[in-house]
This record gives sequence, C-alpha cells and structure tokens, in this order.
Amino acid sequence: MELDKKYINIAMPAAFEGVFMILLANVDIILVGKLGVDAVAAVSIFTQPRMMILTLARSLSAALTLIAAKHYGRGDKVAACAMLQNSIVVWGFLLLIVHILFFQYMENLLLWMGAEFSYLNAALSYANIAIIAVFFTSLVAILQAVMLGFGETAAVMRINVIGNIVNIVFSIPLIFGFWIIPALGVVGAAIGTVIGSLYSFVDTCFYLYRHNMFYAARIKLRRYFREFLPVFGGVFAEQGSERVGMVLYTRMAAELGAIPYAAHAVCMNFCDFYYSFAGGLGKASMVLAGHAKGAGNNALWKKYVNIGIKWSFIFSCIACVFTFVFREEIFGLYLKDPETLSLGAVIMIIVALVSYPEAHAMVCAGVLRGSGQTSQVAVYSFISITIMRPIITAFFLYYLNMGLVGAWLALAIDQSIRAICSHILLCRYKNFLNF
Repeated sequence: MELDKKYINIAMPAAFEGVFMILLANVDIILVGKLGVDAVAAVSIFTQPRMMILTLARSLSAALTLIAAKHYGRGDKVAACAMLQNSIVVWGFLLLIVHILFFQYMENLLLWMGAEFSYLNAALSYANIAIIAVFFTSLVAILQAVMLGFGETAAVMRINVIGNIVNIVFSIPLIFGFWIIPALGVVGAAIGTVIGSLYSFVDTCFYLYRHNMFYAARIKLRRYFREFLPVFGGVFAEQGSERVGMVLYTRMAAELGAIPYAAHAVCMNFCDFYYSFAGGLGKASMVLAGHAKGAGNNALWKKYVNIGIKWSFIFSCIACVFTFVFREEIFGLYLKDPETLSLGAVIMIIVALVSYPEAHAMVCAGVLRGSGQTSQVAVYSFISITIMRPIITAFFLYYLNMGLVGAWLALAIDQSIRAICSHILLCRYKNFLNF
C-alpha cells in the first residue's frame, strides 16, 4: 500500500495536469465553436504543425527527465541541474530557429495539412500568433523536465493549470469582445494562448530560481552530449515517428470535408483527455522506474511495474463507461449541428473502447523508457504509427469508403498494436532484467 500511495502521489498530479490542460484547451475549442464549424476547423488545423514543433521540445524534455530521474535515484541532484543548464543554452537557440522557420512557411504547412480555402485566412490569422505561444511552451517543457525527474509533479501541475486558466480568462473577452475590447474571434483565442503560455514560462523560472536549480555549474559539452544524445535519440525517434504518422492521419481526415473534420477534431480533442491522463500514469511509471534503476533496486522496479498496470486498468474502466454512457452529451458541448452530432456520437464509442490499449501502452512504454529502453519503444512506435496507421487509414478510407469511422478504427488498431508490443517487450525485459 505504501508503494501504491507513492505511485498515486506522483501519478495523480501529472495525470490531472494533463486532464486540466486538455480541459482548458477544450474550453478554447468550445468558445471558438460558438463562431461556427469553419472557426473550429481553422483553430484545429494548426494542431499538427504545433505538435510537430513540440515533438522536438518534448523529446528534449523527456530525455532530460529520464536523466534527472536516474541522478535523483543515485542521490545526485546537482548533476541533474547541471544537465538543465546545458540544455537551456544548447537547445534554446535551436528551438528559436525552428519556430521562425515554421512562421515563415505557415501557409504552405496548413495547405499541406489539408486546410480548405473556406477557412484558410482564419487559420493563418490564428497560427501566426499562436506560434509565439508554442515557443514559450517549448521552453517550459525543457525547464520543467528536471522538476518531473525529481517527482515534483504537483508543482508542474499547479504552474501549467494556472497558465491555462489565465489563457481562458483572457480568451473570453478577446474572442467575443467586452467593454472597450473588440471581438477578435480566432485571433483573440491566439492572443489569449500567448498570454497563458508566457505566464507558465515566468512562473516556472521563478520556481527553479527559488529552489536553486539554476545555480549548478554547466558541464563540458562533450560530456553533456555523451550522456544526453543516446537517450534523446531514442525518445526523438519515437516522438518523431508518432508525429509523422499523426500528420499523415490528420491530413487524410481533413480531406473528408469540413463537417467530418470538425467531428473528428472534437472527438480527438475529447480523446486527448484520457490520453493525457494516461500520459500522467506513464510519466509516473517512467520516473519511478528511473529512480529504481538509479538505486539498482530490481525488486522495487518490478513492484512499480505491477502497480502501474493495475491502476491503468482501473482508470480505463472508469473512462470507458463514462465516455460510452454520456457520448452524445459530451459531443453536444462542442457542436450541436445535427449532422455533426450524429456522426460524432458514433465515433465516441470508439473513443471509449480505445481507453484500454491507450493507457496500457502508456504505462508499459513509460517503464521501458525509465529503464533505458528508449530505442525499443521507438522501433515499435515507428512501425505502428508511422507505417501501419496511415496504411490502414488509407485502406479504410479510399478502398472500403468507410469515412470517418474507418479513420477511427485505424486509430484503435494502432493503439492495440502498441499496447501488445510494449507489453511483450516489458515482459521480456522483466525476465532478463540486469541492472
């Protein structure tokens, strides 16, 4: 029970942070949804370009979290903070260049993603401002990596949730207008996002400053890259393959038309609720596996594996039942158009069922990453997400003409493949574990 309590204490802040982040982001979509289907499509089409950039930032963050967790397990916090110092200097400039390039070619990116001319101008107006928020979010991801590695998930949750509340507070008057503030529509939503992300950046910097995490001396670049790049390579390969697969997948969904894509965007946004919650369980499994590995405690590692799998199943049961029972009411919060609602209610059934493989894959992959097996996770992720999902989606859409239902069945198959692969690899690693 003591280990369960420790797992929950780390997992719940990370999980609920993800839920609150998606909840508040969905409030943005709900607010924009009041402006019509085209407005929802205009905001949603920027999701994949945004995630393409965050793939790099989150890969850097995940690698730094893994390294920090291992140093924490050995009782060496100073070494972890030194890695943070180097990461800020080395990768901050690179991230700035990447964001400038995306801004320069934003129109081409949105068109390639399948944006229709009916909402392209609105999408550009939103994206060209929201890209600033993505830059601050990228920096925050790196800065918070050591906090996660030390198990400070509650502090991370507080900062990010408040940042998103700030976003909503400013977005409402900016979108619809209030007093002397004009109604800016999707532009107002973008400005609110920038303000919220800037708050998270400043608050994170203050937290690190107060806890003396900025004062560790930087280490030599050769030593830094020797420790950082092998971990980053596996994580980035996994994240990159997932993003390539999602870009291809989203593009095919966008080609179905404005109404099916709006339904897809709404269901995907709601699906992200449990995906983010399960991601918190995965983070806890990754951090605790890293602590156990750093301490060389084989028995403790195995206990954390069983605890993570047990809790992922419990939460998946709750999520599945809730989503299935209230699927129409949930979708109706976003869009009430009858044609879109009838299609979305069907897709929500698939969303409910996907909860099980989604969470199991997250927890198993988290343990594998925390145990240093990032390359194995990258391999099966590449095969499943980058190759299998687009092929299956294309088969269902273009050969069987199954429409949006086919696209979501392809997603369910992909999640199941990843759950099976991660479970098999974890069992093999568990049997031949040798710290």
